[in-house]
Amino acid sequence: MTTQQDTSYNRLPYGTSVRKNKQDSKPDSLNHTESKHPATQNQDKHKAQILALKHAFKTDSKKAAQKEQFVLKVSMYSALILAIFGISFGIFVKSMAVIFDGFAALISVGLGALSVITSRYIYKEDDDIFQYGYVRFEPMVNLFKSLVLVFVCVYAFINALQSIIHGGYAVELGGAVAYSLCAFVFCAILFIYTLFYTRLLESDLIKVDNTEWKIDCVLYLGALGAFGAIYFLLSPKSALAMYVDPLLLAVLSLMLCVSPIRIAIANFKDLIMVAPSEIDSKITQIMESLSKDFGFSDYDTHVAKSGRFYMVEVNILIDKNCKISSVAEFDSVRDRIEKSLEIPSYKIWLSVSFTGNAKWL
Repeated sequence: MTTQQDTSYNRLPYGTSVRKNKQDSKPDSLNHTESKHPATQNQDKHKAQILALKHAFKTDSKKAAQKEQFVLKVSMYSALILAIFGISFGIFVKSMAVIFDGFAALISVGLGALSVITSRYIYKEDDDIFQYGYVRFEPMVNLFKSLVLVFVCVYAFINALQSIIHGGYAVELGGAVAYSLCAFVFCAILFIYTLFYTRLLESDLIKVDNTEWKIDCVLYLGALGAFGAIYFLLSPKSALAMYVDPLLLAVLSLMLCVSPIRIAIANFKDLIMVAPSEIDSKITQIMESLSKDFGFSDYDTHVAKSGRFYMVEVNILIDKNCKISSVAEFDSVRDRIEKSLEIPSYKIWLSVSFTGNAKWL
């Protein structure tokens, strides 16, 4: 069996390319009257810059890894700032709820540190201990973090349900309003920031952090909604006001459970090596085409995904009717498979073997 694994960081582009602006073929008079609005031109220019940046990260994995670690560190230190702010502000206004929220934010700091460490290891080359590299660490960490987020949502729902059963509770409209507003704005900024790099770098590690900021953002927004409903629509002393905050918390916590559950399921599939259907279908199409071109008798494929990395194994059965007669031609088949998969070499472990005995398929 021959194994191809290229862990180099700089590779030629494998798919997406940034299209250069083409000159309009219309006459000058039409160009003058039908020119784009400045706002549209700026929007197109911005999209082109984003595509160019995304293309640059895809072709330079070292740069992408460094940027990913930077974003994860920003998220981690931001969680630390939020925790310090919550604890300090809670002590200042003498609110145990705000102090507890600050301590809860310290959990995010620990989870963020775990992501930073994982991001450093997953691009390391294999060694004597981890001979297939450190790729399994990413889905393990993402599964753990997503389960923690699910636990937070379930815990919030149970607390809200208990509060409703016991008649609700009075909401303090003092310092808690100022804290919730500041925390919401802070979390909203981090949510937008991590969302941008989730799409740009296509990083599952940043995606989990983004989900975490989204949950915080929505919960703070829900608290502000409760404060507003009590202050503007109801009297703080009315019976209904006692149920506003726990009802909102119960509904929001259930809604927010969806994203981390999806992330947990996806990463659990990676851990138990469920074959990704898209890659499985693609390698089958590739081998069908190659079998017709070179006269292969049969073939067998195995695919798996671990985080951002793919493992593809192809076993090809050849006989006397096979059109390949040299090692160079065998290698050209491997090259065609690699290029057709359109996966960067640093994200794939590709193994292609040839045999004349069906036993080895």
